[in-house]
Amino acid sequence: MNVVPYKIAHGFIITKEMIEDSLIPIQQDQLVRSALRFANKIDKDCIAVIQAGSGSSVAASGKSLAFDGTEFVISGSGGPGIGTYDIINAKAQVEQYNYMPDTMLCHPLAKSHIEKLPHFTSLMHYGEPILQEGLMQTPGKFGDILGLDAFSSTNCPTGSVFVLSRGRTSNILGQYSPMGMFVERRPITTGIKALEERDSVGVYITARYSPVVLKGNTICTIQGVNVS
Repeated sequence: MNVVPYKIAHGFIITKEMIEDSLIPIQQDQLVRSALRFANKIDKDCIAVIQAGSGSSVAASGKSLAFDGTEFVISGSGGPGIGTYDIINAKAQVEQYNYMPDTMLCHPLAKSHIEKLPHFTSLMHYGEPILQEGLMQTPGKFGDILGLDAFSSTNCPTGSVFVLSRGRTSNILGQYSPMGMFVERRPITTGIKALEERDSVGVYITARYSPVVLKGNTICTIQGVNVS
């Protein structure tokens, strides 16, 4: 096959075919990076909507009941952390509207308080091993506590923990009641744009969507969690 030189750089002949072949892995790398940024943007938007749509709140006390019947407090340097009392009170706020709380969402710094609770670390009271089958396949999930799937995200506010019913199960009356919806007007679309000023090719991702909370009473915020 006859190869037509495209340009000569530093004594090497660069052909058009070589340039086209080299664009493929570069585009793949750009697409992966763009996809990760896009997924993080969706995560931020969803958490912001959950925070704004919360129907009730409780103040963090950091109190828990030890297995010997004594109370203890987990605190940060500037105030209370989060304890089992706080989680139980937040669950009650959701349950009073006949919803079944199934999820807890927190910042990794608040997660460090939760992981220190005996109810999280003790197998006898926890009910099942922390390292569950398939756990690593669920991004952000780090275990269960008091019947709630526990998730952490750096996009969650550091001083707030959310206890919610995301509609994984029906409510106490047997009706399906989702917390909200993720409305997608236009699905995720990828494109390529020539960047002539850089003699390169850019990959971009676009979509039109809107996360919406339909039932604020499915969410309770534990406020004032000190993570320092």
